[in-house]
Amino acid sequence: MATIKATVFFEKRFWVGTFERTDKEGYAVARHIFGAEPSDPEIHEFVLNHFHELKFGTPKEIQIEIQRMNPKRVQREVRREMEKMRESAKPSTLAQDYMREELEKNKKLKKSLSSAEK
Repeated sequence: MATIKATVFFEKRFWVGTFERTDKEGYAVARHIFGAEPSDPEIHEFVLNHFHELKFGTPKEIQIEIQRMNPKRVQREVRREMEKMRESAKPSTLAQDYMREELEKNKKLKKSLSSAEK
């Protein structure tokens, strides 16, 4: 079973969507630039029709702890998380760290291929 979290936020001049996927292989992140502000139906249509086109990075092993909590406490935490997301409208730090690591890995790979070609 896979869990997918989508976050849409405004970055510099464009609206960007970050898709975080957690499944049995691990944790992976993909990023999509929407350009103009997407409406809810447009995001829904994108997820239904173009989700398979997203290029997720290599899965990263993470430790998932399942803790049973009081349902009312869970509701309060979800509400707080939603309010925090409305205020900041930024992806989670785990996603940012993952994308930074993937970028560095791709840079090193490209540099080694470039030097090999020379």
